[in-house]
Amino acid sequence: MTRVSAIVPTLNGAATLPALLGALGRERAAGRGLAEVVAIDSGSRDDTLELLHAAGARVMDLGGAPFGHASARNRAAAAATGDVLLFLTQDVEPAGDAWLPPLLAAFDDAAVAGVFGRQLPRGASPEEEFLARVNYAGRPRRLTRADLDTAFGPGATLFSNAFGAVRRTVWQAIPFPEVVMSEDQAWALAVLRAGHEIRYEPRAEVYHGHRSGIRRAFRRNFDSGSSLQALGLAGGAWHGGGAHLLRELRWVVSRYGAAALPHAALFETVRMLGFQCGRLERLMPRALARRLGEAPRA
Repeated sequence: MTRVSAIVPTLNGAATLPALLGALGRERAAGRGLAEVVAIDSGSRDDTLELLHAAGARVMDLGGAPFGHASARNRAAAAATGDVLLFLTQDVEPAGDAWLPPLLAAFDDAAVAGVFGRQLPRGASPEEEFLARVNYAGRPRRLTRADLDTAFGPGATLFSNAFGAVRRTVWQAIPFPEVVMSEDQAWALAVLRAGHEIRYEPRAEVYHGHRSGIRRAFRRNFDSGSSLQALGLAGGAWHGGGAHLLRELRWVVSRYGAAALPHAALFETVRMLGFQCGRLERLMPRALARRLGEAPRA
C-alpha cells in the first residue's frame, strides 16, 4: 500500500484545525494509506500546538528561518516519510470520507507527478465563491506539457497545494521553487516542462472558503501579480481578467441580487489593481514592496 504523509503548515489555526485533524484521524484509523501528519508551525500563540500534539501529529518549526510558502513546505516534506506527500492548508476540511482514494488512484499512472482536488467554497464571500467555482469545476483535467501553450488565468489552475498530493520522488527532484507566492504554480510549470503530468480530480473534495477584506485582497493579489510576472504567467491571467469580471458580476447579481453588485465591483477593482501593481514589483524599492504585499520578503 502507498504510504502517505499529510503536510500542514500552521499559524494560529486553532479555529479550523479540529475539523481537519478529525478527518485525518479518521483516515489514519481506516487504514487507507495515511501514515503520518507532519505539521510545520510558524510560531502559533493559540492552541494550535496542543491540538496538533493531541492528534498525534509530528510538529516541526521553521528552524530559525523566516517563513516562506515554499521553504516551509519543503522543510516538512524533507522530514516526511511517505511515498506520496499530501499538502493541505490548516483551514481546509475534507468532505465526507471518500476524499483520499481518488487522489491516490491517479498515481497508478507512472507519468503523474501530482494531483489536486476540488475545493468547495463553503463560507466564502460571493467574489471568492465565484473564483473557486471557476478554478475547481466538476470535470477532471489531465495536464501535460501541451497545456503550457494555453493561456493561464481563471479556470486554468495548474496545481494547488491547499489540497494536492505530490509523488515524493518527483518532489525530491523538483521541490517547490522559492517565489513570493504561487509556489504551487511554479512547481507545476517545472514538472510539466520536465515531461510529467498533473491531474485534477474533482471526486476528491474539501471545503475551503475565504472572506477576504478589501485591504487583504489588494495585498494578496500584489503578491500574486509579482509571482506570476516572474513566472511569465501574469499576461495571460490579466488578459482574461475582463471577461472573467463580467461573468462574475452577472453571476453575483443572479445569485445574491443587485445589492451585492457594488461590493463585488469594488472588490474586483482593488484585486485587479493589486495584481497590476505586483507585476511592477521588480521596479519598486524593496521597502515599498514589503508594505504593499502580504508574503514575507527579504
